[in-house]
Amino acid sequence: MVSKNIIVLLAIVALATTLGISPALADWDKTKYPNIEGTIPVANNENYSELAEITLVDAMTIAENNAENSKSMYAKLSPVSGYLVYKVVMTNDSHEYSKVIVDAGTGDILYVTDVKSFDSNKKTKHSDDKHDGNHDKKMRDYYKDMTPEQITEKKKQFKEMGEAWKSLSIPDKAAMIMHFMQIKLQWDVMSDEQKEEQKLEMKNKWKGLLTVSPEEKKQKLEEYVKSIK
Repeated sequence: MVSKNIIVLLAIVALATTLGISPALADWDKTKYPNIEGTIPVANNENYSELAEITLVDAMTIAENNAENSKSMYAKLSPVSGYLVYKVVMTNDSHEYSKVIVDAGTGDILYVTDVKSFDSNKKTKHSDDKHDGNHDKKMRDYYKDMTPEQITEKKKQFKEMGEAWKSLSIPDKAAMIMHFMQIKLQWDVMSDEQKEEQKLEMKNKWKGLLTVSPEEKKQKLEEYVKSIK
């Protein structure tokens, strides 16, 4: 279940859409943004982290302060219209999501997408999209040997994990995001043997996480954050 892209999107996602925001992440690069004008012009393949003048925590906080009844779930530096911005995924209590584009220089909000439901995202996905097809196949394979009751329970556990992640402080979420971004960079230059070792380490680290109580899920996430700070 653990692949390069899944590791990028946090260890918990390795447990198959644990965060409950998989549709938002799958839709990450499909969003059509209008032409925006930021303050930090960038070219492809630049080291964006060296150019940003506000932090990931700043961007997530700004987005959260400007999105009513929503929490920041994930964010990354990225160019839009040739300017460096933070794309921040937000979600609300109705499990709807939006994306907030924050200028990486000033912290100004440059654009906010319409709010989408996860169900509407599923209905509009292109069936011929390779990424979506691979994701759907993984989910089918994950559930294929489960009874309907087991599937219902597993989805409940995933939802609890999403709520546990959502309840973390912004600095804790940002620390986890940065940590797994570093793992992604390391992953790109690992040998096959090192990748297998990394997969096993991740599997052992998060073993049993889904089956514990909601309170224990949050506690384990907080303990992990402490271990990486």
